[in-house]
Amino acid sequence: MTGRQEQHYVCISCPIGCPLRLVHEGDTILEIEGQECNRGAKYARQEFTDPRRTFSTTVPIAGAVYGRLPVKLSAPVPRQAIPAAMDAIRHLRAEAPVSLGQVLLRDVAGVAGVDVVACRTMDRVMITLS
Repeated sequence: MTGRQEQHYVCISCPIGCPLRLVHEGDTILEIEGQECNRGAKYARQEFTDPRRTFSTTVPIAGAVYGRLPVKLSAPVPRQAIPAAMDAIRHLRAEAPVSLGQVLLRDVAGVAGVDVVACRTMDRVMITLS
C-alpha cells in the first residue's frame, strides 16, 4: 500500500489556469479539487492516467517560395511518444505543392490516428532562367 499522495497541476484546458490538486492512492483517484469548470477535473484525470502533449515545428520543403513548411500534430500523443514523433518529423521532407491541412505523415511514432499535417498552403514555384 502506497498511502494517499497528492499531485498538483495547472489546468490548461481554458484561459483561467486553475491550480488543481489530485489526491490518489496508487492508481485510484480519490479526489480532485481546484477546478472552476468541468474541464479541470477531466484535465487532471487525463494528466494523471495518460499525459499527452502536442507540438508544432517546421520541415524543409522543396519547390516553394519559402524553404520551410510549418507543421503540427493533428492530436496529442502520449508524452513518452514525443521523442519518437520528433525523430520521425526530423526526417520528413515535403515537396510543393502542399495544401493547408494536408497529411504529410500518418500515425506518427506508431500512434494510430495522430498525423503530421501542414499548417499552410505552399504552391509550387517555377524558376525560369532568362
